[in-house]
Amino acid sequence: MNQPGTSKISYYGHSCFLIEQSDNKTILLDPYRNREDKIWFKRKMPIVKCDICLITHAHFDHDEVHILEETTTILRLPGEFKDASTKITGIGDIHAGRSGKLNFPNIMFKIETPDLSFLHWGDNRPNVSDEKINQLKDVDILFIPVDDSFHLLKFEEIDEIIKIIKPKIIIPMHYFMNSISHEQNGLLPIDNWVTSRTENKVYIDTEVFISRSLFPLETEIWIMNI
Repeated sequence: MNQPGTSKISYYGHSCFLIEQSDNKTILLDPYRNREDKIWFKRKMPIVKCDICLITHAHFDHDEVHILEETTTILRLPGEFKDASTKITGIGDIHAGRSGKLNFPNIMFKIETPDLSFLHWGDNRPNVSDEKINQLKDVDILFIPVDDSFHLLKFEEIDEIIKIIKPKIIIPMHYFMNSISHEQNGLLPIDNWVTSRTENKVYIDTEVFISRSLFPLETEIWIMNI
């Protein structure tokens, strides 16, 4: 069990994170898989026990639901979902890039727990309406897609999102990682983006415990390893 007020974040690579609250509730986001005609990952997504799984959109690198237990609650639609300790708000919008031109849907998930608040951007486009962005602002931790190929977002678009959301901690995702990424995925690392940012950078392990008492005075970028 985590200490009161403390959450544990585990990174599985790509856009997949597991959040474990201090009350032991677990939330998995965007587990990944390969497709027969698209090999993006060197290894399979491991089986992860979780209470809730959030799927931002129906692309293969975000929706490996077959690893989940039968008792897991899967949320993949916009709306508000609440229980005694957690509020999850799914804001429906449009995927970035080529898929966005086809109006492919994406959901940004805001997670509010007794410990912390999180925003997972999924693969969303940058130009979100004011009405929607007002529901997403002022979170503690922002998971946002970044890579040096601008696969989803340009650096200036990421910068604008950060200015609007105002997170305490930025955690990049959806980029090339030697440990799990196959060259076929066409993504690049985040070296150029990291160099371009003025925030303090913290390189941490696959798992990290975090509480509000440990927040930096100014926004930091946390780069998680796997």
